[in-house]
Amino acid sequence: MTALDVLADEATDTDPESENRHLKATIAVLRQVLEDAEAERNAVRQSVRAAYEDEIAELKATVTALRDAIEETRHEGRAAVERAVANSADEIAQLRQTAAALRDAIEDLREEHRQEIQRLNAAGQDEAVQFHAVIRVLREQLDEAAFRTQVAKQEALASAANEIQQLKATCMALRHELDNVWGKAS
Repeated sequence: MTALDVLADEATDTDPESENRHLKATIAVLRQVLEDAEAERNAVRQSVRAAYEDEIAELKATVTALRDAIEETRHEGRAAVERAVANSADEIAQLRQTAAALRDAIEDLREEHRQEIQRLNAAGQDEAVQFHAVIRVLREQLDEAAFRTQVAKQEALASAANEIQQLKATCMALRHELDNVWGKAS
């Protein structure tokens, strides 16, 4: 026996108490359906949130790793420059003793040092360009993930609103049917 059959059987009673019980039963069923829909919507929301929280954590870890790599590269570059400067200073001290004979060697060392710094600068700039490209890709992925989250949220909200509208229409139809039954019984 369906819920409508039960409602139709109970609707034949013209007793106000049975009508009251019938309306309370209808309200209880509708309330349960709404609670179930809300629980399902919350479960979908939580699963979507968990999926994107993992992805965001992964992206944060990647960015942190990239920052660490940049910092390590900078440190190595500074250390290389400091070593080069220290070596140059020692050589300059020795070369001052024999300046007349070794002026050409000093110029060669200065040129090599300038080229080394240029090479290190160029390598640093290349790495910076690569990191910017990676960051741009990560930002695009993050924007796409945010868009998909928004779409999923909107779809879930639209679905819930549609279910609510259907439930309201069903309730109105049941009321109309009950009014018809009461009207015929009068």
